[in-house]
Amino acid sequence: MIRIVIALASVLILCVIGGFFALGAFPPALVQEDVHKDVSFAAPPPAALPPLGAPAPLPVAPLAPG
Repeated sequence: MIRIVIALASVLILCVIGGFFALGAFPPALVQEDVHKDVSFAAPPPAALPPLGAPAPLPVAPLAPG
C-alpha cells in the first residue's frame, strides 16, 4: 500500500515540476543560444515536371476462350 502512495506522490511531483517547466516558471538559462535570423520560410520553387509525351500503351491480356 505504501508503495502505491509513494508512486502516486512521485508522479504528481514530476507533473508539477513538468508544469513549471512548460509554463516557463523557472528563469531562462544564463547562456542564450544563437538565433539564426537568415532562415527563409519561403516555399521552395516547384519541381520541374517531366515533358508530356505519348502515354505508354497499357498491357492487354487476351481473354480466355469461352
